[in-house]
Amino acid sequence: MSRHPQPEEAASALAGIRRTQEQVIEAVLVPAWYWSAVGAAMVAIGAAVDSHRTVVLAVVIPVAVIALVAMTGAMIFGAYRGAQVGSELLSERGAVYIVGFVWIVGLTLGCAFGLRAAGTPWAATIATAIGAVALAFGGPWLMGRLRAIMLRNRAGNAR
Repeated sequence: MSRHPQPEEAASALAGIRRTQEQVIEAVLVPAWYWSAVGAAMVAIGAAVDSHRTVVLAVVIPVAVIALVAMTGAMIFGAYRGAQVGSELLSERGAVYIVGFVWIVGLTLGCAFGLRAAGTPWAATIATAIGAVALAFGGPWLMGRLRAIMLRNRAGNAR
């Protein structure tokens, strides 16, 4: 014969579930340092382009790409350790935030083309610096929005 859990036991079990859910949500968020690192790699590539030196391009671009791939791979395969977010947790709103975040690419390219058309020296460096600042501030902002959405949509919350 099974006994019914007492209210305190049920509340404790639910609190444990909520803590575990929060840990999974935190595990899938991209850390703030990553956005700045991507921005730094962007600026390095922009400066290499503006140098107009083949050797600089041949060295900087592969190094920046390898660094980005290594950081991204380490983050995905190391930090996330199999944590996955279902579409019901992220919801359509979260997906819209992520897709909308691509505006940084448009901002960077638009600035680069505009500055180049205006004859501005170091146009690629300036444009990628603008993009890097947008990433450094926008990335953590995006993660905060996604965290709030996922916490709101997790199991056990009234919808």
